Amino acid sequence: MTATNPPLTLDAVLDLFQMEELHDGHVLARYVAAHPQFALQLIDFSRLIATPDTEDEGGLTATEQSRIDAAWITHQAARPQGATGADPLVRLSGDVGKALAVKLGVPRQVITCIREHRVLASSVPASVTRELSVALGVPQAHVIAAMARSPAGMAATRSYKSDGPPRPVAQTTFEQVLKDAGVSEADRVRLLADA
Repeated sequence: MTATNPPLTLDAVLDLFQMEELHDGHVLARYVAAHPQFALQLIDFSRLIATPDTEDEGGLTATEQSRIDAAWITHQAARPQGATGADPLVRLSGDVGKALAVKLGVPRQVITCIREHRVLASSVPASVTRELSVALGVPQAHVIAAMARSPAGMAATRSYKSDGPPRPVAQTTFEQVLKDAGVSEADRVRLLADA
């Protein structure tokens, strides 16, 4: 009975090739002949090994550095504060949410609905999104984009005991949220007027 070794993987062949003292054409030819299925990878790897590791130690020119700085400032200005992809509406809890509710003259449950993405972004007047933007310290466009996110998964922040499995939360209009919260008609008209 003869023992056969399993065929070598590409990684194993490249490791063996790398451990050779010389990486000249003869060694490469020997490996290509022994492992023709990896010929292209071996040739590419030999070229990579033969390429000298030169680093540009001259540094950046003043023009290059100023372009990088300008691009970074533009990037930072376009980004909402906090982590990338973070939801700025989560900061509408506590004192921030309370102060915004007082400023808008609405019950806290309206702010909670906004925080939980239960309000259709397209139904919120620009004057309200402007106040949200100021309260959160993010551009108005970021507030609108955050409000447009799906409320799915937002219910995980609260816990309920129920008889059935949770159902998806449907978004509703800002006007309906105001009505459900018991906001007077005069206050609704004031809030819905797009000033």
